[in-house]
Amino acid sequence: MMEVVRMRRKAIMVSVVCSIVLSLTVVGGFAQSQQDAIHIIPEFVFENGAKLQNMKVGYNTYGQLNSARDNAVLVTHATNGIRKSFDRYIGSGKAFDTNKYFVIAIDAIGAGLSSGPADGMGMSFPRYTIRDMVNAQYDLVKNGLKLNGLLAVGGPSMGSFQALEWGIHYPDFVKGLICIVPGAKASKNFHAIVDAMIATVQLDPAWQGGQYSKNPVDGLKRAGMIFVTWLRSDAFFESLKSKEEYEAALIFFGNAYATWDARNWMYRYFASRDHDVSKPFSGNMTEALGRIKAKALIMPSISDRLIPPSAAQELKRGLKSSIYVEIPSILGHLAYFPAGDDSPEYAFVSIRISEFLASLR
Repeated sequence: MMEVVRMRRKAIMVSVVCSIVLSLTVVGGFAQSQQDAIHIIPEFVFENGAKLQNMKVGYNTYGQLNSARDNAVLVTHATNGIRKSFDRYIGSGKAFDTNKYFVIAIDAIGAGLSSGPADGMGMSFPRYTIRDMVNAQYDLVKNGLKLNGLLAVGGPSMGSFQALEWGIHYPDFVKGLICIVPGAKASKNFHAIVDAMIATVQLDPAWQGGQYSKNPVDGLKRAGMIFVTWLRSDAFFESLKSKEEYEAALIFFGNAYATWDARNWMYRYFASRDHDVSKPFSGNMTEALGRIKAKALIMPSISDRLIPPSAAQELKRGLKSSIYVEIPSILGHLAYFPAGDDSPEYAFVSIRISEFLASLR
């Protein structure tokens, strides 16, 4: 077993940033630069049968589509993220090398530029699933960008949930799945954690049954304090030597949560809590995973207690073709997102993604 890297890290998360929406520039049939864009789906039908007119799907593009149109990679994000959350791994010479790949970074439903409860519907916005996210992304890729396939799709945590649903429901469309700190189904422990966070937000007097005029930031901050204890390992907390380091680590996620609209935040965690790729197959996980044709990179963190390596090992057993590597780190679930790009974790994840993408060509 690889030696655990004993380095102190402060919890880091990319804050939600308001973006200026620009149109995607197309020159000679090739998408250029790194611009924000929105794809509109005239009528989107959710898994539960609800419909939404003019569904927005926000995204960024990086690099250039090649003449064969076969170098597109879709980057998905974690539950607490947006399309820009994985930018540190995207660029010239990086894991998602923009000299080689046309990279599409997507906003899931309820994030960034995509449609969500905060657009005006509030709690009347349809409850959506990970599969709904993927179906909206497919519409963008197929009907918006006019691509007939993806070289790879994936990302961390909820990003890996999306990758698996891509592999199951669009098995001939994608060649590779990037599954970082992954699981095929949210555990009962994960359910309990999310339910505790949601109950905490609902205890905030500002919540007002979801019909608030002032965002319940106190509840969101305390929900983040609950979650960070599962995102990090015991060894990580033991490595914090000062009171200031400990307090910063404890509140960092809460401060980030406070930048979200609470309804957008809550709906996203509902979707992650209810994640189960076997649901459309009457709970038959073997049948669900057996539909995946794509090669998968499975990369759990050895110190993850939110989605432990055992969940990734289930994927390894259930998939036809996979590469399994564990991130050696004390950073817990967030091992894929260390404090600095000079860290061992960043190098480890970057190399594995780069090697995996090269193996698909």
